[in-house]
This record gives sequence, structure tokens and C-alpha cells, in this order.
Amino acid sequence: MLLFRYSALTFNGHRIHYDAPYATAVEHYPGLVIHGPLQATLLMNFAAAIVGQSPQRFSFRGLRPATGPQRLLLSATAPGNDAMELEVRSADGHVTLKATAQW
Repeated sequence: MLLFRYSALTFNGHRIHYDAPYATAVEHYPGLVIHGPLQATLLMNFAAAIVGQSPQRFSFRGLRPATGPQRLLLSATAPGNDAMELEVRSADGHVTLKATAQW
């Protein structure tokens, strides 16, 4: 349901995010594709929760498709200078998205 709602919120009509038979049979993904921007939104909220305020700058890059249903692991490291490196890992351990937040 989250993928469908995020698709609607972002006006993303690509069926790989909400139509499992289409995603698997036509596009040949193993399941629904979890939006890169949704993963980035989760990371930005994660960073804000850790620091206690929203970042002033946030950039991200998708590295590998994440397909569902599965659990995603969010992680963060603070390299200093009011910045934080973040990533999303899929259940099989692959990094699907990396991001940097700055305050």
C-alpha cells in the first residue's frame, strides 16, 4: 500500500511500483520496485530523527533496484563537519541507495 500511495503522491504512474503481475511478468523484476525517492525520503527522515532537525542539504544516488516485499536496513555514519553519510541495504545485503545529509 505504501508503494501505491507514494506513486500517487509523486504522480509516478509506472506500474512497476504498484502492479505486481506487471512488474514480474512484463518488466521481469522479482517483485514490486521500491521507489528510489521513497528510500531517500526514509533516509532523510532517519537523519533528521538522529540529529533532531532536518538537514539543510540532502543528496542521494540510487545504486541498485530494491524490490519488495522485503525489509530494508537504514544506516548512518557521521564523518564530521556537520554531515552524515547514509545508505539503504536490501535484505540480501546489497546497498540500494546512498545519501549525504548536511546541516
